[in-house]
Amino acid sequence: MSDFYGELCTKMYEQEKSLAEEKELEFYLSYVKNQEMNVLEPMCGNGRLLIPFLHKGINIEGFDISEEMLKVCKEKGEKLNLNPHVYKQGIEEFKSEKLYDLILIPFGSFSLLPDRIVNKSLQNLKSALNSKGKLLLTIMEKGREIKEVLDWTETNRITFNNETIVEYKKVTFNKQNDMIETELKYQSIQNNIVQKSEFMNFPIKLYNFKKFENTLKSNGFQDILIHVVENGYGDGSSFKVFECS
Repeated sequence: MSDFYGELCTKMYEQEKSLAEEKELEFYLSYVKNQEMNVLEPMCGNGRLLIPFLHKGINIEGFDISEEMLKVCKEKGEKLNLNPHVYKQGIEEFKSEKLYDLILIPFGSFSLLPDRIVNKSLQNLKSALNSKGKLLLTIMEKGREIKEVLDWTETNRITFNNETIVEYKKVTFNKQNDMIETELKYQSIQNNIVQKSEFMNFPIKLYNFKKFENTLKSNGFQDILIHVVENGYGDGSSFKVFECS
């Protein structure tokens, strides 16, 4: 299996999730009190949130483990005459002498982290906040209905220029550790011939919110609020955000 978000996966992701939805963006922007604030987005991916922040003149930077995603983020910024400060970094290895007023991990990205690095990652983020800084993060919640897909099933298809990218998926749920294990296969097709294939293992941790709140507290976050953003991902698709300091 390849690392998260290879070339084909990134192309498909960018076509469907290029920029944050309006209500989602408004929620995170509401925490920016002035443009002098230092903002960090770990796991920034293709810049779906970072680029709109930067476009509004906000001092934001980010990092991610996917070189392909960072490449798209930079290219997207350049088209808008922006210069995104993004770099390759794992959240569990992140260290910074600079302190931030606001750290954002939207879209449930934190649930991609393996259990073994969760505490270290939270400690690193806490160390990077100034005394009045806030961490905003979303996680995938336990209790949702999981539909397993045991055989390769086509789940998406996008055509642009002379290329068609097809996504296939397998999904299993491990109840013992609350993990959704998703195997993804991407194929690039040109002139009815498969030119390239790409495989990815995409594990997602489902959390009990109360237990996760205790995890946050054990890693230095004492003041914790949970916000519900109604229709944040579009009509009928709400999400919850931990506000931590």
